[in-house]
Amino acid sequence: MRPLRLTLRAFGPYAGEQVVDFRVALGAGLFGIYGPTGSGKSSIFSAISFALFGEPARDDQDASTLRSDHADPNCLTEVELIFELGATKYLVRRRPEQMRPAQRGGKETKEAHCAWLFDVTDIPLDEITPENQGTPIAEKKVSEVREELERRLGYGKEQFRQIVLLPQGRFEKFLAANTNDRLAILRDLFDVSLYKRLTQKMKDEAKAAEEKIRADRQACRSRLEQEGFATLEDLSVGAQQAQEEQKIEAAAAEAAKGNAALAEQTLAAAHEAEKAFAENEAAAQALALIEARSEEIEQDKAVLNGALVARGLRDVDGIMQRAHTDLAAATGTCTKAQTARTAAEEAMGKAAAALTAEQAKRGESETLREQGADLKRHRETLGHADKKKTAKEEAARIERDSVAAFETAKNNHSALVQQQADIAAQIKAAQTAAGQRATLSAAAQELKSKLEAAINHDRALKALNDARGHVAGAREDHEKNCRAQEDAQRSFHEAEAALAGAQAQHLAEKLRPGEACPVCGSHEHPAPAHGRAESAGRNNAFAAAREALDSARNASAVSGQTLAAKEATLSERESHLAALVKPEKPAAELQEHSAKVHDDIETLGPAIDLEVLSGTLDRVEGKLPEAGIALETARTSRDQAITGHALAAQALEDALASVPERLRTTDALEAAIAAADEEIRKRDLAFEQAVKSERDAREKQIAALKDEESAANAREAALVKLQEAEESFGGRLAANGLTQEQYEAHKANIDRIEELQEAIERFGQDFHAARDRAGRAGTNVEGKDRPDVAGLSAASEEATRVRDEAYRKAAFAASRAVFLTKLSESIAGALSDIKKAEDAYAPLTAVAHAFSGRNNANMELEAFAIAAMFDLVLSSANARFKPMSGGRYSLERERDVSKGAGKKGLDIVVHDVHTGRTRATETLSGGETFMAALALALGLSDVVESVNGGVHLDTIFIDEGFGTLDTETLDQALQTLQDIVGESRAVGLISHVELVQQAIPFGFQISKATGGSHISQRFA
Repeated sequence: MRPLRLTLRAFGPYAGEQVVDFRVALGAGLFGIYGPTGSGKSSIFSAISFALFGEPARDDQDASTLRSDHADPNCLTEVELIFELGATKYLVRRRPEQMRPAQRGGKETKEAHCAWLFDVTDIPLDEITPENQGTPIAEKKVSEVREELERRLGYGKEQFRQIVLLPQGRFEKFLAANTNDRLAILRDLFDVSLYKRLTQKMKDEAKAAEEKIRADRQACRSRLEQEGFATLEDLSVGAQQAQEEQKIEAAAAEAAKGNAALAEQTLAAAHEAEKAFAENEAAAQALALIEARSEEIEQDKAVLNGALVARGLRDVDGIMQRAHTDLAAATGTCTKAQTARTAAEEAMGKAAAALTAEQAKRGESETLREQGADLKRHRETLGHADKKKTAKEEAARIERDSVAAFETAKNNHSALVQQQADIAAQIKAAQTAAGQRATLSAAAQELKSKLEAAINHDRALKALNDARGHVAGAREDHEKNCRAQEDAQRSFHEAEAALAGAQAQHLAEKLRPGEACPVCGSHEHPAPAHGRAESAGRNNAFAAAREALDSARNASAVSGQTLAAKEATLSERESHLAALVKPEKPAAELQEHSAKVHDDIETLGPAIDLEVLSGTLDRVEGKLPEAGIALETARTSRDQAITGHALAAQALEDALASVPERLRTTDALEAAIAAADEEIRKRDLAFEQAVKSERDAREKQIAALKDEESAANAREAALVKLQEAEESFGGRLAANGLTQEQYEAHKANIDRIEELQEAIERFGQDFHAARDRAGRAGTNVEGKDRPDVAGLSAASEEATRVRDEAYRKAAFAASRAVFLTKLSESIAGALSDIKKAEDAYAPLTAVAHAFSGRNNANMELEAFAIAAMFDLVLSSANARFKPMSGGRYSLERERDVSKGAGKKGLDIVVHDVHTGRTRATETLSGGETFMAALALALGLSDVVESVNGGVHLDTIFIDEGFGTLDTETLDQALQTLQDIVGESRAVGLISHVELVQQAIPFGFQISKATGGSHISQRFA
């Protein structure tokens, strides 16, 4: 996948629209993305990940948070990526879920996540616009766009982050991942489904198994031959010899180490002694220098006395100096006046000479006038050649028409040939489409049946659920009516009891002692009812309770009948659903699949009549001979027209032979005539100007003579004043017993008076300090011999070189011994496995069991294949990791002794040549971890691309990690990346490290501002 152009709108830190054109950067191979922290460098990677898979590069970032805080509310967040995949070019556009202003009401509404995918292979990149965006592949539906992209890319977002987009620390996580996590990633990257199918076929492939054994034996022999051994025994002997050599070299290295340490200690002691001797010499030299200055100090004292005397004469000296200055100024004015007069005389001479020269050129003007007359005669010649020019133009027109006719005939013939090929291709495509249409139609019919069955099942299930709901409602109503009936029954009994009590009270009022009771006939009344019958009467309440009870009984009976009917319907619908076959897939999924099949049928287009196409092909082939004859006829006419044009051109050339080539056009000739006239005008103007210049120069000469006379008078007055000042100064000098020269010498030292006083005092202090230092230094070296530091230094360097060379030989011997030992073990193990395989392949059932995981390694063939792929990854990674680590480190798969000898998972350890042992990756330093992780990520990219034809890793991105590297390691890492570029792969780096930016100038610069970040192109 090669990104060509990325467009960001309101995304992350980018407020408006930012366009990243990768073409120049991809052309450079290795490019960078630079900018300050927080400017949005990683946001470019997140935008690419979001465009392809709908998710940003970071796991902890939700897609709904990608909108820029700086963006205008009316600007929707959107990412558009145009990229190449092999020979095909795609455009994917995506918008995350976001809030936008509603069209009415001033509120906000939610914009759903949506995406589009187009094929833009046939459109130049600069012509791709929203109005011209190619053939749609999937639109709006996010799931369809993701499925189409993952199918074409050959990997999903997790694999994209591991092998294409390598954000901060993520490939280091892959380095430290456990076996299960790494197995899940590699299973998605490497298509090992073949080995599953192979497991099912092994019963019929005994012959293939035997060939594999032979190939394995040949591989063992090849590995032995590559290392120069004939047999495994020879290899074992070689490994033992390598181990002996390793011991010898290790002992030599240890001895060289001791010698180097001893030489270093001796050199250190010599340096200390040399410091004492050097200090003694320096102290003696310092004392000698101080003593040598004694005479100089005496001279300074004499200079100081003279300077003090001179300082008292400065007042009269100043008056004399000002007089000198005035005289100098007057002299300067006089000199300037003389210079001006001389310049005026020279200007006069030049002006006169210029006038004389212009007068001499008057004859050239006459010559120019004659040349102008010749040019006007050429004008007449051009007029006479117009007819021949017309004839040439006509011949040129005939030639153009003939050439155009020839091109038309050639295009017609080519079009027929192309049409013939196109129709043949259409016939082939139509035949292919017919077969695809038949297959898709059969699939559509099958899906239709399955969909109808699924719809019927869903309807029956819905009807059953509805019936269950109806039964539940009816049961609830019936239970409520039953409870209401019970309540009515209790109310009725209470009303009946109240009514009976009232009647008893009424009868008790009529009882008389000794008279018979109207109810029971008894003449004794031991407990008659008490109370007033009027207040206890309950006739109306009893009637109402009986009516309510009757109503409740009716309602309960009706709800019971309804419940029974609903339960019968439920039982019927349960039986109907049980009679239906449960669909394998939901109706919605079948509907979507059916729509996809119908879309594929629609994509094939309408059925093409092959007989019509065949007839069209016959007609085209019938026209080809006639078109060929027309092409040859047009070719002949074209050649004749070309010849006629050449003859007409020659005739025109003969007619214009007297006219220079450059003047054979009217425009050129008229321009020459105009130029000649202009030159004559310029020469006349120059003569007039020379006359005027000569007159002006004469006037300036007269004025300069007057200025010179005035300046001479002023100089005479200044000279008189100077003489008076010199007489006064001379009297003062005599009074102090000084000559002029002595005064000038002392005057120069007036400004040094304080300096001289301080120097004289400081000399005394320095002399005493130097004498004390020399005494101490002499005591320190008394009775000692001076060491030979240069010889000892050379001896130490030689010992260090010998030690380093011994280390290198010991490391090489150790590496060779380990390699041969492992190779011997590997080949011995391989031969043992081959022998076991030969025994195991006798019963083919055992082979099938072995491939399905029932083997010594307890590993399925799929997992074993992934492990083999991972070995290729480690091999490719070590091709970079070893050079980056100076040959010290390599990555290996760890042996898991807890599962038995020889069992391997996908855990990684580091082999250290310096120790000859393996250790955990966690023990590497930060810079070493970065190099290991980078090498592993690049190796993974190499193998994924090499073993999976559908995956193209044309471009990978690496985010940061360079800040943890020292300069040497950084150079090695960048050199490794340069090597990748040499393998036709582009690499993008994101970094803030200055050395990276200097080494990789191509790329993009991100600037950070308060209103959002901006992206600009960087060039070398």
